[in-house]
Amino acid sequence: MTLKQFFKDYFTMNKMQQSGSIVLACLIVLVAIAPRVVSYYKTRMNMPDFSEFEAMIAENYKLVDDVAVQPEVATTDTVFSFDPNTATYDDFLCLGLSEKISANIVKYRKSGGVFRKNEDFARIYGITDSIFSRLSPYIKIAAKTPVEPKKRAAKKKYTDSTWTEKPRKQTYQPKEQPIVELNSADSAQLVALRGIGSVLANRIMTYRDMLGGFYSVEQLREVRKLPPETYANLYSQFTIDTSKITRINLNDFKYKQLSGHPYMSVTQLNAIMNYKKLAGKFNSVSDLLKYKLVDSMTYEKISPYLEAR
Repeated sequence: MTLKQFFKDYFTMNKMQQSGSIVLACLIVLVAIAPRVVSYYKTRMNMPDFSEFEAMIAENYKLVDDVAVQPEVATTDTVFSFDPNTATYDDFLCLGLSEKISANIVKYRKSGGVFRKNEDFARIYGITDSIFSRLSPYIKIAAKTPVEPKKRAAKKKYTDSTWTEKPRKQTYQPKEQPIVELNSADSAQLVALRGIGSVLANRIMTYRDMLGGFYSVEQLREVRKLPPETYANLYSQFTIDTSKITRINLNDFKYKQLSGHPYMSVTQLNAIMNYKKLAGKFNSVSDLLKYKLVDSMTYEKISPYLEAR
């Protein structure tokens, strides 16, 4: 038998053998790729479907974008030295402050407020840390020249051929102003302050309960019908103990706990609830901003009242 005849006899296949070889090859390929296909579809089945949530978030921020938000600081490069006690409304606009903040400064001065040091300027509602750090080097508060009291000659009374000095009347000493901690003050402590009656004291405590406590004295401006002059006169008599703030756990809270909060809208609360159902839990409070569940302005206001445990 020749070599050619050997290969012909052992390696030549008829049509049935060729079909069987093709089927066998296909089976081998299927067996090889089957584990990878099964693993891929198992992974896809375990992944949560975020399509509905993403559509809801897009709709939520479409509504937020429709609301025009006035910028705190106008775009300007003009910065110059100024005295906040004498600068005009237009001067503040030229310095880059918004119309709202400029009006707040003028209103504060009209109500009797005085800037005695640079830090007093930071207390104006709307002045953020970034605004104050930018303008602080240019604040020049004029020092008032103390007026020396006129010396009066002591009156003398003639008795027995001698002059005796008439004793002076005791000068009036103003009462020391009480300091009140806002997050623990009761109605009696608030009413003891000049300008606050029982009705206004109840409004302050009611709003404090709605918030969960104050983290800034400036939040008093949000109390209904609180006169600006009362706020300006009493600002320095209030302190804040932030440890008394009631914080809400994002991973374990009831809908009604946030539905009545002054800083949280129904749309934003629904977005938080839906995210919680899909994702399971929040790793930190900053997830609200990371996943665009609230806008940055709302986050700055509401974040002191939240935690993620």
